[in-house]
Amino acid sequence: MEKIILLKRKYLCETISTTLVLLIGYVDFITGYEICFSLFYLIPITIISICKNYIWGLIFSAIATIVWITGEIANGMTFSHYSIPYWNSLMRFGFYSIISILADKSQKSFKKETEISKFKSDMISAVSHEFNNLLTGLNLTAILLEEGEQPKIEEERINLYKMHRHNYTAMSEQIKILLNNSRLESGKITPKLKKAKIRDIINNAINYLLPIAYKKNIKIKKHFPKENIPINCDIDLMNLAISNLIANAIKYSPIDKNISVYIKQINNTKMEVSIEDNGIGIKKEDFDKIFSGYYRTEESMRYASGFGIGLKLTKDIIELHNSELKLESKMGQGSKFSFTLPISQ
Repeated sequence: MEKIILLKRKYLCETISTTLVLLIGYVDFITGYEICFSLFYLIPITIISICKNYIWGLIFSAIATIVWITGEIANGMTFSHYSIPYWNSLMRFGFYSIISILADKSQKSFKKETEISKFKSDMISAVSHEFNNLLTGLNLTAILLEEGEQPKIEEERINLYKMHRHNYTAMSEQIKILLNNSRLESGKITPKLKKAKIRDIINNAINYLLPIAYKKNIKIKKHFPKENIPINCDIDLMNLAISNLIANAIKYSPIDKNISVYIKQINNTKMEVSIEDNGIGIKKEDFDKIFSGYYRTEESMRYASGFGIGLKLTKDIIELHNSELKLESKMGQGSKFSFTLPISQ
């Protein structure tokens, strides 16, 4: 029984394409030569070319041409010269053949791009893991050295340790973005929805990024309602998305320019999270580009370092939660990112 099922699956594409060619030929015959069905033959030809290769496409191009011309002759269509049916058949076969070759090349190109994308994601994931392990080791060494120098430790060395912690936090965040982006592209991330409090998630993200904000003398102002609104989300992914948005706000804000984080209940079923900064801003023509991945505006490259994938990852995470990441921004006047989430009932 299993062999029969496997055999059917093996020849499924050929069966479908053959059936379609014969069905189109039959409909073409019963409707007469006054109604043209020529383009419909491209459906089975394209299917077989994509499933198999262009050789199969050429075979079905020939079959479709024969079926077509046979139907016209069977309907009693006459020609002013005996060579016209052959010429028409040659033109039809040529047209179908070109489509079959293009379909085959498109399929091969798509397959190659998919393999390259998978290789890139796997490579980034592997490198990110190695970097993360090395970074954790370096940070642990610094912590042990700092503890070993207590309680008498020079102020200069305290500042050096603070700088180390800041760099560790920044690098750890970038590695986390790279790692999760590669997982997302390879389809390895699926949201595990749980009931959570949005205020707790945002507070956790803010506390993680406070060392970076302190260095630029930036205050993160929280505008939260009294009630801690419950939501359904993947807590880790949502924490990463919000951390990315707040980290970007800090990164692209000048010294002493504060950041505001808002939680707003829209109605009984929906709430909104927004992060607003007073940074460099983004041009309207760059809105779509910054969400595409590995793209940074000229202004952002002059202002801070980065990979340009944080916003794409954040956008993908928000979309996994059936929402949309929205952007409002003007050059030199800051940016506001916002998204909505359903309230857990």
